[in-house]
Amino acid sequence: MDVDRHGDYEEFQTFADRGAAESMCSWLEVEGVPSYVQPGAHELQFIVFVLKKLAHRARWIAGQLQPTDAELDYLATGKLPGQEEDEK
Repeated sequence: MDVDRHGDYEEFQTFADRGAAESMCSWLEVEGVPSYVQPGAHELQFIVFVLKKLAHRARWIAGQLQPTDAELDYLATGKLPGQEEDEK
């Protein structure tokens, strides 16, 4: 999803690595919450921003059972476990 970062977004969560932040962002996007990742002030800090009017939904989503590593991999890559590069 192409995010209009000039909209009304708020800081949602901070992560120590980009992969975890991107995974959270992907999860939120799948659940219908526009979001994006931005590097923080420190070298190892990545901040997930969410659309302010859906921040309550983002908090609810994050409060649910966390997705498994396999689910996060799928959200990040679109590939199922064991799926080859040329398979669809």
